[in-house]
Amino acid sequence: MLIPIALIVALITTACVQQPAAQGTAAPAGSAAAGKRTITVIANWGGGERDAFQKVIDAFTAKTGIPVNYEQSRNLEALVRTRVAGGNPPDIAFEPRPGALAEFAKGGNLVPLDEPVGKEVLDPKAVDAALGKSFQNLGRVDGTLYGFLFKADSKSTIWYKPASLQAVGGSVPKTWDDLIALANKYKAAGKTPFGSGGKDGWVLTDWFENILARVATPKTYNDLHVNHKVSWTDPSVKRALTLFAQIFGTPGYFPGGGQGVIGTAFTEGIGQAFGKTPTAEMFYEGGFVGVIIGTDVNKDLKPGTDFDFFTFPQIDATYGTPITGGGDLAIMFKDSPEGRAFMQYIITKDAADIYAATNSGTPNKLVDSSKIPSVIARKLHDQIASATVFLFDGSDLAPSALGGDFEFTALQDLVTHPNDVDRIAQQLENFAKTAY
Repeated sequence: MLIPIALIVALITTACVQQPAAQGTAAPAGSAAAGKRTITVIANWGGGERDAFQKVIDAFTAKTGIPVNYEQSRNLEALVRTRVAGGNPPDIAFEPRPGALAEFAKGGNLVPLDEPVGKEVLDPKAVDAALGKSFQNLGRVDGTLYGFLFKADSKSTIWYKPASLQAVGGSVPKTWDDLIALANKYKAAGKTPFGSGGKDGWVLTDWFENILARVATPKTYNDLHVNHKVSWTDPSVKRALTLFAQIFGTPGYFPGGGQGVIGTAFTEGIGQAFGKTPTAEMFYEGGFVGVIIGTDVNKDLKPGTDFDFFTFPQIDATYGTPITGGGDLAIMFKDSPEGRAFMQYIITKDAADIYAATNSGTPNKLVDSSKIPSVIARKLHDQIASATVFLFDGSDLAPSALGGDFEFTALQDLVTHPNDVDRIAQQLENFAKTAY
């Protein structure tokens, strides 16, 4: 799943919600008088994320004179659906679910960005210069580009302590076998290799998705989650479940064993590895962990020196090391010169540099990494922007009933019953047949 902020995005239909309140940022006074229409932009970013995006908005308005009214809503999808149904959609929204983008596109609610030829909202050459094909494809529906990933967060990061690694004579793992060998080195030294966090089931789905991405094709990964064209009993899926069960079922790999895993919350798991009295040496989860370590768990640790990350290692050379993650797609509901100007601006190098300089994640290849202040944020950007394959968080691609509670509990069951891969795969398949 996405980080907890994204978990609260409402996945409910217009018919069963009232329009949620949104917090707005007023456009600059007097700017509409210049004859340029104010555009409304909606995203779920608040706090520091909102401040980072506001810098992009301010630069856009300074460059074009076009005022922007930014509205922030934690119930973004419900709010946008309500406005679309009422005939009053925003000009532009940043949607965290590719599935919702597809629904809006198929409903005729979105403006195509790459057609008609010669009158495109976005120049295809500009899109290719800024974004790799994997990032573009997240915004395509039946071949047409309806959105693009503006903000991106990696979920393919394993966090570690360089001094701890050096102490056991280890090195950064490049393959799954290397990771297991390192875990065994820690065990032999009387240390526990991994912190857990499996009480929050999305941590376990993220583990599984990284494993699956390394033993199956991107098509298999997407067909399992998006449309259930691949079953949970497919050999490649069961291989991923088996590897998942092996690492969680190995005695001594996690504090407290299986019961400890499912009894430890996400932030507690980070503390196991990076707290002031640590009980583990590594922790798997997304790029946002670095911020949590430095601001909430242990402010004494220095990024890049006391803690760092390596990319979730390769399992099968055939499939390489895809990056899994989440993010927010820019989509356009109203076609206007002002809206076009905004969409064209936010894909530029200028906008990407401004955003990246706030240590925010962007997949834009044009970013000058040297302008990113944080060593960790810089490394995360390079990992994402250079990815040849980026796979969106699988449980967020699936229907919420499956990708949420059921898959959470199924993988927790597998953690405590690692020899029951066949049973749990069949349970997941049986439920999936009712979810799509």
